[in-house]
Amino acid sequence: MTDPDMSQPVVAVAVATYRRDHELRRLLDALAASLLPVTGKVYVADNAHSSTTAKVCQSAPLPCEWLPVQENSGPGPAWNCAIRAALADNQATHVLVLDDDVVPPPETVSVLLNALEISGAAVAAPLLFDTEDKLWGFPEPKEVELRLTIRRVHTKQECLTAFGTSPHPFCWATGACLLYTRRALEQAGMFREDFWMLGEDLELSMRAAANLGGVFTAAAAVPHLPPPAADSANASRAHRAKFLALLQNLSYLSFHSPHRAHLPRYLPGNFRRYLRTERISLPTLREAWSAFCYGAVRAQPAGGPLGQKLRQRAAQR
Repeated sequence: MTDPDMSQPVVAVAVATYRRDHELRRLLDALAASLLPVTGKVYVADNAHSSTTAKVCQSAPLPCEWLPVQENSGPGPAWNCAIRAALADNQATHVLVLDDDVVPPPETVSVLLNALEISGAAVAAPLLFDTEDKLWGFPEPKEVELRLTIRRVHTKQECLTAFGTSPHPFCWATGACLLYTRRALEQAGMFREDFWMLGEDLELSMRAAANLGGVFTAAAAVPHLPPPAADSANASRAHRAKFLALLQNLSYLSFHSPHRAHLPRYLPGNFRRYLRTERISLPTLREAWSAFCYGAVRAQPAGGPLGQKLRQRAAQR
């Protein structure tokens, strides 16, 4: 039986942004070049409430609505703002949820729609590649053998050789570029808003995949091109805060999400990476331990009071 979402798909787009006008303009240009026209509107939720970002949206080469967000509480609330606006259009059958720093090639929308149609799943993910064209962000395959394979491949051709162009089920996926059916967002719900940042995308994708099915395909390869990191004390503190949020959110998901699958086995590697990045010392060990305890033991994601307290303490060193 044909999925009603696939009969005449109307794809709307939900973007969360914060002071990245160059990247947002690049993204809007990429969406306008889609081989399968994005027939729904692009909704840009702006956490900076910036007039220059509003002008970028006004001059976009396709229908685009700027949604100013009064308080910057992270990407989750912004994405939800954009998704609610997209779903208010009763014609929209799908919502393409994007970071502002991805550059979807022209075939992306049609490839992801095809993956949903073939599989009957409710959410589809591409593979994400970095500035050096190496595999950067990838879904966690359900199949054990593919979990090992996806960690051994690096280039687009290696990914195609390993996975072909067919869709494969995933447990969770990085949320920089995900195509959700309306049904997925209406039945599985939207982003949690208590994560602050980093992890809310995994949580929604694993919730939707567990309840309605999620797939990835190597036929869609999307560059993820954030602006270069600033080399300053403020940039270092910001990176530390984000990393601690990730650790706390992953710890929370590993012990309190009913859809966590085998996520706990990846916790040690992320904590080791934090200690390598920040260098082992008494303060960094205390920060890592606090992130674990707040998430795993106290059952609080990083957007709560404990996470805020941890980031404030870490910013002082």
